[in-house]
Amino acid sequence: MSDGSRGSTGLQVEALLAQVTDTPRIVVDRGIVARNIRRMADRAAAAGVVLRPHTKTHKMPEIAAMQLEAGAIGLQVAKLGEAEVMAAAGFRDIMVGYPIVGPEKLERLAALARQARMSVSLDSIEAADGISRAVARRGATIRILVEIDTGLRRIGVLPSDAIGLAERVSSLPGVEFGGFLTHEGHVYTAAADMAEFERLTREACRVVVEIAEQARRRGMAVPVVSVGASATARFDMTVPGVTEVRPGTYVFNDLTQMELGAAQEQDVAACVIATVVSRPTDDRAVIDAGTKTLSSDQRIVASSQRSFGRLFGQPDVWLVRASEEHGVVGLPPGSALRVGDRVAIIPNHICAAINLHDDVLVADGAAMVDRWRVAARGRLQ
Repeated sequence: MSDGSRGSTGLQVEALLAQVTDTPRIVVDRGIVARNIRRMADRAAAAGVVLRPHTKTHKMPEIAAMQLEAGAIGLQVAKLGEAEVMAAAGFRDIMVGYPIVGPEKLERLAALARQARMSVSLDSIEAADGISRAVARRGATIRILVEIDTGLRRIGVLPSDAIGLAERVSSLPGVEFGGFLTHEGHVYTAAADMAEFERLTREACRVVVEIAEQARRRGMAVPVVSVGASATARFDMTVPGVTEVRPGTYVFNDLTQMELGAAQEQDVAACVIATVVSRPTDDRAVIDAGTKTLSSDQRIVASSQRSFGRLFGQPDVWLVRASEEHGVVGLPPGSALRVGDRVAIIPNHICAAINLHDDVLVADGAAMVDRWRVAARGRLQ
């Protein structure tokens, strides 16, 4: 396996375009993936925090293994189905970053707790109580982290309610209180510039750190203060009191990570290769990749123009419209793109794109070397 030793070289797009003739396809360069994994692991180690990467980006045991080999302590998944895939592949420290609710899911979680060290994040006593009852019946133990809303306005208790919920969780049988967690994803869209991006990130982290310190002063053990997203990780790690970061997209990177300053084009390890199927006007080409290939996620950075991605090496050539099977590329004057040409696209959101494909082609530089199944694709339950 490549160790990512090609320095700062990015995807060798011309070589890939020549080899991928049946499109649309996602191609992943394993050397760039390895380089991205090593860089994040080194940053975490230097900052003295542990790394628990979010596998919802890649959904592949091959990449999860690379992350653990580089020093990650365990994995995060988005859904229970993803946890089952990773446990079946032999991984033994898995956190489900999602409340587990409902009898079928609770039985599956309890079964997993007999195979691996399982953790769950949640924001209600109802979810915690259900987990407690399910695992207690099987003689298992689950670690629970209380999720705090630091601005995303999605899952998470208000900061003022976090310690109260943690105390109630700690009293439940079959449950180990693990600590506090947040996902500061609101920063992606709330910040007007990079200075504000960093400030908002640090503020969100400090909220969780302060709650953990308050809980400790009340006699609670709080081993974990977990934060994270790929674009914010470089700031998260340096906030005193943070113990764990959970980035995901960094393994591949995408247009969002580039626009948020977390990656450059040479750090993008995955692209969608598509074919021009129509050139109806001078300013427009149509490719065979639409929302069922790239996802319908548009650019989320506040200053961004509307698009569904852009072409590699051509910062002014955007995928300006997309329907299910068609992508419309806006072309500058004089573009030589013809029907039959292939293009490489940097997706806006690689996590969503990966989940639309059964497998990915694996390159090592200019050579196509493997094919990896997206093993946890569609595991939404």
